[in-house]
Amino acid sequence: MTRVRIHFAKRGYACFISHLDLPMLFSRAARRAGLVPELTQGFSPHQRLALCHPLPVGTVGANEPADFWFAEWGEGSLEKWRKSLPVGIDITDARLPADGDASLNKLCTAALYAFEPLAGADTGAIADILASALRENGAFLASSVTPGAAEIASCDLERSGLSFMVKSLVKSGAVSGWGDVAITRMAIGSWNEEAGRVISLTEG
Repeated sequence: MTRVRIHFAKRGYACFISHLDLPMLFSRAARRAGLVPELTQGFSPHQRLALCHPLPVGTVGANEPADFWFAEWGEGSLEKWRKSLPVGIDITDARLPADGDASLNKLCTAALYAFEPLAGADTGAIADILASALRENGAFLASSVTPGAAEIASCDLERSGLSFMVKSLVKSGAVSGWGDVAITRMAIGSWNEEAGRVISLTEG
């Protein structure tokens, strides 16, 4: 059996596909592509796979990692799989990982998000509010403001994830809810202090 680590993008209407539906989506696409999965043991076997920290429905993922196990993986497997996926889902990278049995959630300890206000909120204010809230939680890494968006790098993804950040924006009055801001997870991986940025598993 071969363990394959992919990175995929989830954009457009595909961002409304829930985290719980992704295993079936990728598994069906892999079967259509002729890939033979390794199955789990037990009463109801299914494809062996592992996803990373979930994204809330409606959040775009630009470079999301996932591990899959197949009977064989060779030249042409990636392209066949990509062609079988629905619009909005694209595998951007596939490789054989060299980190043993380490889980994705343990490997991914930091993430970079882009917040694009849709209701006229000030991006500088959003960056300041989120930086302050994350600092209180000990989860702030970096922030910057680009044309039209506030970018925030954070750690402690379980306790200080997107739900926490959006609640902080609502509490401050910057937005009234999820519908007032478009959010993209730009990268997820580990924080590189020297480079001052989140390094994805693709680069690791």
